[in-house]
Amino acid sequence: MIKIGFNKILLEKVEEDFQKERKEVVERSEELKSLLIRIAKAGRWSLTISVMGMETHHPEQEKDLDLLERCGLIESKVKYTEHNEYREYSVTEKGQAIVRQFAIQ
Repeated sequence: MIKIGFNKILLEKVEEDFQKERKEVVERSEELKSLLIRIAKAGRWSLTISVMGMETHHPEQEKDLDLLERCGLIESKVKYTEHNEYREYSVTEKGQAIVRQFAIQ
């Protein structure tokens, strides 16, 4: 009986977090669309990971890019220069098809 209550509490929290994230994605959909279009227009888009060994953080951009990548709309590769590390993004075929649909609308 205690186990059922415990699992219920955990699952309710997971569901609450899911609904919150879902709402945030819907609210940010225009920004995500804009980001995808910018990457498509640029051909390649870079985000610095570290400079001279010091990590750089771009939490909101990283979250948006990660979502687009998990959806298969963009892909990334880690690249290196003598002093920097960066992630280079490009739009996948699936992403290109979505961008073309945006242009039609």
